[in-house]
Amino acid sequence: MVPRRLSRLQRHILRQLFTAYQRTQGTMAMGHDALVKTLGHDKSNLSHSLRTLETRGFIQIGRTPGGQAEFVDLTSEGRKVASELI
Repeated sequence: MVPRRLSRLQRHILRQLFTAYQRTQGTMAMGHDALVKTLGHDKSNLSHSLRTLETRGFIQIGRTPGGQAEFVDLTSEGRKVASELI
């Protein structure tokens, strides 16, 4: 069952990450900048949604030593939720 409290942007992020996961067979995470460009949203708005999804355990954000987001990947729970969205 898909959680009810996901924004439209959060659902779009999960669908996009799931599509990338299927395309690469789980071998590559999506780069943060690539996700921003693909979705066409403001970076700060997208970053806020990503942090929320990370807090809920749906995604993992890989960070540089300086703390900047480098890549985004779905967790197993995130893959379950995203598959229900598609």
